[in-house]
Amino acid sequence: MIELQNGGVGAFSRTSHSIGKYDIEIENQLIKCRVYWARVIGSETESLFTEYTKHTFYEIQYALDGKIVMLIGENKRITVEQSDFIVIPPDTFHQIVDGDSVGARFIMAFSLEIKDHALSLLPRELSKLIPYHESKYMRDLLKIVIGKTYHDDAVRRRLVTGYLECFMLEFIEAVLPYRAQSAAQHESMSENEIRVAQIKRFIADYNGIGVSPRDVSKKFNISERHLNRIFVSVTEKTLKEEINRQRLGKIEELVTSTALTFREISELCNFSDEYAMNKFFKRYTLYSLTEYRALRSQ
Repeated sequence: MIELQNGGVGAFSRTSHSIGKYDIEIENQLIKCRVYWARVIGSETESLFTEYTKHTFYEIQYALDGKIVMLIGENKRITVEQSDFIVIPPDTFHQIVDGDSVGARFIMAFSLEIKDHALSLLPRELSKLIPYHESKYMRDLLKIVIGKTYHDDAVRRRLVTGYLECFMLEFIEAVLPYRAQSAAQHESMSENEIRVAQIKRFIADYNGIGVSPRDVSKKFNISERHLNRIFVSVTEKTLKEEINRQRLGKIEELVTSTALTFREISELCNFSDEYAMNKFFKRYTLYSLTEYRALRSQ
């Protein structure tokens, strides 16, 4: 694991059980947030709160490896699978009670002040203790905090702060799912049409990259089977086809508007290599990547 030393956000050293502390304030028009510390836990038996029952700030528990099984209150257990996280609100009794013997997790403590009245429901929603699937910025944040070695400097601190702010906004969006249209537009749409519009926007936000039907299912708390059924009923296409369409559009954009190599584009678009991306691209366009780039450059 990686340690984030006291006094900074970028001084890392390798250790089996690691702890990191920093104090970062984030403020925008929606929220004011203060992140007190972040910690990587090497197993389910080690926890900052093993001896405590309550705390006065929010806490994120993210399952890096294996799973987290938490006791909430006297008899409620919540399981958080790998790559998922749960937000524990203040004054909530919780304790890690079971899990993978080689599991690892990332925990982060923060305060949260709501500035925008449109988010007034957020504290109440957070008290529901629902696991959420990881987000793009959570992945990026973890890569920086856990997977890299950087020196403590102003640039690195600004970068970590930026990722933290983006993650906080993504996390708020997960708790309070966004609406694709205004309330007036919603009145003329069926429930399935509204849901499909939300799903399409969610997929578009990621350009279909790194998004699977399972991710969408967890995001919107609907079974994959039912989700695909309503998607086909509204669009006459499967959910997977929509994901591939968005991914294809991003490939086309990068091939025609940048000088990136096909290998670089394949990495950005989450393919194992450029050959896999070329096969995917040709299946939908009938052109190879080389042919398409040459055609569009004429």
